[in-house]
Amino acid sequence: MLLLTPVETASTGSEPGTAWRWAQSPDGLKLARQGLSPITDLPQEAECVLVIPPEQLSWHRVSWPKIAPARWRAALEGLLEEHLLDDPALLHFALEPGLKPGAAGSGWVAVCHKARLHAQLQALEQAGRPVGRILPAACPQPVPQLWLQGEGDRSWAIAAGPEGLLVLPLADAANADPSRSEPAIPASLRLWLAQDPSDGEASHPAAYADAAHLALAEQAWPELPWSVASAPERWLQSLRQGWNLAQFDLRLSASQRRGQWLPRAWRTLARDPAWRPVRWSLGALLGLQLLGLNLLAWQEQAAYRKQQAELQSLLTQTFPQVQLVLDAPRQMQAELERLRQQRGELGGGDLESLLAALGASGQPPSWQKIEFGPGQAKLIGIRLDAAAEQSLQGALQARGWRVEPQGNDWRLEWERK
Repeated sequence: MLLLTPVETASTGSEPGTAWRWAQSPDGLKLARQGLSPITDLPQEAECVLVIPPEQLSWHRVSWPKIAPARWRAALEGLLEEHLLDDPALLHFALEPGLKPGAAGSGWVAVCHKARLHAQLQALEQAGRPVGRILPAACPQPVPQLWLQGEGDRSWAIAAGPEGLLVLPLADAANADPSRSEPAIPASLRLWLAQDPSDGEASHPAAYADAAHLALAEQAWPELPWSVASAPERWLQSLRQGWNLAQFDLRLSASQRRGQWLPRAWRTLARDPAWRPVRWSLGALLGLQLLGLNLLAWQEQAAYRKQQAELQSLLTQTFPQVQLVLDAPRQMQAELERLRQQRGELGGGDLESLLAALGASGQPPSWQKIEFGPGQAKLIGIRLDAAAEQSLQGALQARGWRVEPQGNDWRLEWERK
């Protein structure tokens, strides 16, 4: 998976920069490597995810009545019209994960400029990197968090919490108090991050800074428990929370979406810690199935060996002269046939039995010659019409003779029963 975001500098203004910051993740949980490259030098990956910089998104919490899914876009425009600085037709809207169209409720809505987003998607498409998913670089969190990280030639303080998202350039934080040479958290940011004072004291938010800003962060805000984390780690947080801004009238590459959902689902099932109980359960179930199959196979083999032993015992007890047992059923049939012949009894494969079968058909003799051997015969020169042939074959098969027509001759073989 390749996550990438355009790097914009102060000199480029609102235009997408020529460089892209990227990060590779094999499972959506950990980073493999990251870097900064022109769009033509981006690593090749089957799945590409566009990350929208935090300063390009605005966040709004809305509540709406139960309406049809086809009217959601229009309803959002009406609900947010007084809170937007631009014409809603020029903006792209996306809902937070888990919201079901058509059900009354409330949730977060991310808003960005449609033209800028389309330009970024088109640039990646032309570079052979079609996007299958769009993520916010930062999004509201259930627990307050503070991120201090650099993007291009700018540094940003990003505060995320249950009340939304606040993005401030670090330069503005430094200018908040001219008497200080180091950056300071603005009072508005401290108030925004503070919890309800009814619990007696405000707890500190989780604080993260990249390596370039860690020393500065610890010097400016020593009261916060800082941890080292790069911006792509914040992207993975949005990925794990299920965000995808490709909604409503925005349609990404259909082949990309079809080709990515299965690997993404497999990675989540195979590596996400939240799915570990499921993996253990599936492994235990598979192990039990294999154990059950092996036990069943062992039981079947034991029953087969017992049956073979009983047949061999029956053969040797009935015919003591048989010393070597190779095929008990066949050898027993041969011994019975030998006894029948010794007593002068007719068998199904004798000439008399064949003649009786030929007579049972009711057809007059219509062959030139019969060649007979023990259990087999050949009728030479058959002269019968189709109905008579069918009647004669039926009579022979009813008496245990298998018929194989060979032109005008029939080959007969007695099948022992």
